[in-house]
Amino acid sequence: MKAPALFLAHGSPMLAIEDSSYASFLTTLGKQMHPKAIVVFTAHWTTRQPTVSSIDGTYEMIYDFSGFPRQQPND
Repeated sequence: MKAPALFLAHGSPMLAIEDSSYASFLTTLGKQMHPKAIVVFTAHWTTRQPTVSSIDGTYEMIYDFSGFPRQQPND
């Protein structure tokens, strides 16, 4: 059986630290699926025309967001 094609919005980086239904869904989905390929569409790189790239090395992280709340100590 072929796996379905899915569109998943990554949402806010806060998903990594907040307890939400979407974060829980992504965690469960990640444990259930074992895809052969993943296609990522992103607005975090700028090109003059749509561009296709592949990972044959290591990408550097681009931190183009800010303004997150300060982390609170665990109680």
